Amino acid sequence: MTVASAQDTVRGLGADLAARGLLADLPAAFVAGVTRFARPPQPELDSLATAADGLAARLAGGNAGDGDLPLLTRVLYFAGHADVLAGAGLPVPGYDVLGGFRENLARPLGPRLPERPTADGRRWRVLGRSVGFPIGVPACVLNGSEAWVRHNVANGWSVLTYKTVRGREHPPNEQPNWTFAPRETASLPPGAVADVVSDPWDWVAPGTPEVSTVNSFGVPSPAPEEWLGDLERSLVAAGEDGLLLVSVMGEGNGTDLVDDFCRTARMAEEAGAPVIELNLSCPNTLSASAGGVKPPLCLDADATVAVVEAVRRALDDRTGVVAKLSWLDEQQLAALVPRLAPLVDGIAGINTLQSRVRRSDGAPTFPGRELAGLSGVAVRDSALDFTRRLVALRAAGGVHFDVLAMGGVTDPASFEALFALGADAVQSASGAFADPFLARRCIAALGETLPRAVEVP
Repeated sequence: MTVASAQDTVRGLGADLAARGLLADLPAAFVAGVTRFARPPQPELDSLATAADGLAARLAGGNAGDGDLPLLTRVLYFAGHADVLAGAGLPVPGYDVLGGFRENLARPLGPRLPERPTADGRRWRVLGRSVGFPIGVPACVLNGSEAWVRHNVANGWSVLTYKTVRGREHPPNEQPNWTFAPRETASLPPGAVADVVSDPWDWVAPGTPEVSTVNSFGVPSPAPEEWLGDLERSLVAAGEDGLLLVSVMGEGNGTDLVDDFCRTARMAEEAGAPVIELNLSCPNTLSASAGGVKPPLCLDADATVAVVEAVRRALDDRTGVVAKLSWLDEQQLAALVPRLAPLVDGIAGINTLQSRVRRSDGAPTFPGRELAGLSGVAVRDSALDFTRRLVALRAAGGVHFDVLAMGGVTDPASFEALFALGADAVQSASGAFADPFLARRCIAALGETLPRAVEVP
């Protein structure tokens, strides 16, 4: 965007806000947003309020300039008016961190491209299906409904995993559920246990490659009576060059856990799911432990194999099965993959890294839960390390399975790095949240040259 066009855009947004009657109350709405879950230190709050007041005055006077666009984006987002930005085709985070899980299921927040980006007819093979450019969004709230699937497909994403569903309704954790982690601007060492500082009012500008986020949703799920119908519609929305996997999760212990995984997987299969992904990696399931959450199931190799074996037997042979793993150290992964390989069509990883997350005042960012999931650039080296070892184990074992890689994908270079290691598809959550145009940028940069295409025009 040129300086002149940016200035015109800012002034156009100001006129739109004035016409909607939103301009006068914009600073107060912004302050209400940044204090929604916790109050910044007074000097910081005063600085934010002063900046918003000045911005509103410039917009009202018609003399706001191109340099105001970053602040205007932040102010509108926290004031609850991000739809104004999206309506103008401007990047804005796709999930409303101030809104609840249910509100967000119904309405993706970011802009939607008028024409789906494609790689000029080139296709890639993923889990036995022919798909467009092999970039996607993993199982998360950004794929929680038909509305989200349609939104993501329109913006160029092809390999989508429907948000984890469960055999009965589960509410989300108490808000906040998702926050930026702007102090984490570089990757941590593989598998590192992080102490993250993240305030609910923190911000990272859309499209910033160094973005990291933390989340604690707790694997919420509508009741099967609700998600089954939505899933059927979502599968249609994926389109002829898209692939929609469905993530499922069981609950309980021992045989109860295995049986619930099987029952939920069969429900998804009956709704038409071509591939079932088993969520064995979630770091945010509540427990009565000191950290407030359980460790990922995949840390228990025997329990993991028991679930995968049972689900494979329970499903039709034509239905694909993918095991979703968290980052595992060398010994853990080397012991588990040979046992999983004969049972699955793919292995996905990594999930977020379970980390201790606190506000700048020392209180837990997420009430009652000091452990949460870290993602974005902070976990990039963990994803590269995991994918490199997983691909090597696939080659050494002689049993093929597809690799769905994710973690730290925030720009075309980080997509390409995972794909070059041997991943069959690459997915992004924090990157997709923070940059609604990420898929388009990857397709523009790599669509003509990405190797392993199976159909070329």
